[in-house]
Amino acid sequence: MPNNNAPTQAQVRAVFQHLQDGDANTFYDYVADDVHWTVMGTHALSGVYKTKQAFLSQSFGRIAAALDGPVKLNITKITGGEVEDWAVVEMVADARQKNGKPYNNTYSWSTRWKDGKIVEVRAYLDGLMLNRALEENEG
Repeated sequence: MPNNNAPTQAQVRAVFQHLQDGDANTFYDYVADDVHWTVMGTHALSGVYKTKQAFLSQSFGRIAAALDGPVKLNITKITGGEVEDWAVVEMVADARQKNGKPYNNTYSWSTRWKDGKIVEVRAYLDGLMLNRALEENEG
């Protein structure tokens, strides 16, 4: 029996293409307001965010403020989807920090989909790079 919540890899790529194009606002239109977003690790932004607004204000907004311009997340690999409601998207950041240093963090987001929207995320990244970027560019 087909899984009606399972996105195709083409659908996943189309949604994440907005991040690659530097258009985060359109990407987040595809994220449910009540998303359950877990940023794994022990770095400054790790934790559980129970709404899109909480994630955007407490996590994404904080790193975005340390960067000089929008971050582009270049897709390197998509796994899953098609017959399951989970898809994993690997990305590499293309951005510059306010201090002029490059910000090329690597990300792996495990995403669960329902009715064309992302309803759960487990995000993995280089926490040391993130902490350094925040320490050197906040304030």
